[in-house]
Amino acid sequence: MKDGIPLRVKASVSVSRGSLWHGAIPVAKLPRLVAVLTDGEGELQVDLAAERDSAGVPRLRGKVAGELGLTCQSCMADFRWPLRIGLDLRLVFSEAEERRLLHECEPFLVEEDTLHLHDLVEEEALLAIPIAPRCAACGGE
Repeated sequence: MKDGIPLRVKASVSVSRGSLWHGAIPVAKLPRLVAVLTDGEGELQVDLAAERDSAGVPRLRGKVAGELGLTCQSCMADFRWPLRIGLDLRLVFSEAEERRLLHECEPFLVEEDTLHLHDLVEEEALLAIPIAPRCAACGGE
């Protein structure tokens, strides 16, 4: 297991080696994410594994956790929201394969044999944020 999350890795090599990464990414280093938050405080704890499943299919699995600053859409107060994401992405290497598998799994298109790990974590965090976040006092998590 490697400490730290690299910006990018070669997908084919990572899958064939069964690469593992563990580390933190400062929220402040994820500009698209910071743009929708109340602040750029904290960090995301990330565990990732590039592997082949029992059928030999390349996958990227792992988890992302942290706390993000959001604004409650009911009371408009700022609060810390617990982010917990499980990742299980099937790595695909063409748009045709991505379209074909879209209804079977969560495909992730690998372009030029490169996995941009920080971008991937940032995108998954953005997708996980509630559309209308609510603090605990207003009935949120």
